[in-house]
Amino acid sequence: MLIVTPIDHQAASSAAATLMRWVRSTDGQYPAEDGESAISLLPRDDELVLALPPRALSWHRVALPRVSGPRLRAALDGLLEDQVLCDVGTLHHALEPGGRAGQTVWIASTDRDRLRDWLRALESAGRPVARIAPLMWPLVPARVPGAAGATRSFAMDSPGQLHWAHIDGDQVWLASASVLGVSNVPLQDGQPLPLDALLPGANGNELRATDALDVWLADPLVSELAERVLQRPFDPVPPAQWLLRAGQTDWNLAQFDLSLSSGARRGQRWRRAWRQFRSAPQWRAARWGLAALLAAQLLGLNLVAWQERQSLQAKQDAVRNTLTTTFPQVQLVLDAPAQMQREVARLQQASGQLAASDLETLLAAVDRASGSEPLSPTRIGYDNGALRLSGWRAGEEQVRALQQALQGGGWRAQFDGNELVLQASQP
Repeated sequence: MLIVTPIDHQAASSAAATLMRWVRSTDGQYPAEDGESAISLLPRDDELVLALPPRALSWHRVALPRVSGPRLRAALDGLLEDQVLCDVGTLHHALEPGGRAGQTVWIASTDRDRLRDWLRALESAGRPVARIAPLMWPLVPARVPGAAGATRSFAMDSPGQLHWAHIDGDQVWLASASVLGVSNVPLQDGQPLPLDALLPGANGNELRATDALDVWLADPLVSELAERVLQRPFDPVPPAQWLLRAGQTDWNLAQFDLSLSSGARRGQRWRRAWRQFRSAPQWRAARWGLAALLAAQLLGLNLVAWQERQSLQAKQDAVRNTLTTTFPQVQLVLDAPAQMQREVARLQQASGQLAASDLETLLAAVDRASGSEPLSPTRIGYDNGALRLSGWRAGEEQVRALQQALQGGGWRAQFDGNELVLQASQP
């Protein structure tokens, strides 16, 4: 698993040029390696999670109407129109895990264009995103097992808060989360921060009453500053450990128009597998083996085709030799079977024997095929070895039975409902 987050999510530069903080883990619990780099230099992994910093998200508690699909997305715009300071049409919304229409749920909102820029930049760099997660989200009581939005780290006893001092861009921020939501305020040395500024919607008395249950964590680089401003100790938590926490949560902000469906994830896995097979050093032996197998298959197919061509050519040569040996007067061989049939017919005519295409032979075939109830046509025509019989004194079914009998005897018989055409079979 590879979890990445932009170091400065509001940087003026393009998303592709934004530096990313990342951590890689083989089990999702402990970091194997971490660092900071441009998107194009990020490590490759089968599963990439894009984690959004607290300042990139706003959180809203709303009661969803009983609608779904595109209608739900439009309903969210109407519900949040008075709760956000910008144009609600520019935001991307996501429901809390397990949230459904008809429930009161948490909604995460973020700038849609900037999020799409990150997704496109990661996709263009060959690192498609499998999931989008927040770095901070509203808490749920720890006594509720498996509750939506729960995490396997930093467990809390409600109604406490989770505070995290961190760096976003060039500023130190304190993000605070509780069951009331998430806040994000800047920390500056020499400027004390009142408690009621940590979480909108809660007053100072409520916060002081739950202060003993709070968890105060900080990036080691800013822990001293946070302690001076807040006048309390902070436990240091490396950024890599905090990124792993985002990978462990059930939150997935890839919803609605940014939904990463199971089909899309399968497609990404296939593309990643192909890229790894195509260029990864550990697959070099397999690539050579596959190339050798394909070459062997092509060579074998070409060898079989060559043998078949040789066999066919030998048979054609034997037929031509038979024709030229039997009838030496034939100098040019174009269609050996047809030429041989014509030569045999000429020999039969010269000896006074009837050929298969003669009128008498064709009439005799009709007489034999008609059986005990001969069928009599009223018009008979003969031209170029074809006997044409029409004006039958019988029903169409009887004539078709005659046609089938002639075809069974090896003759070419065609009947179109008016005329029966009979010819000798071709070689």
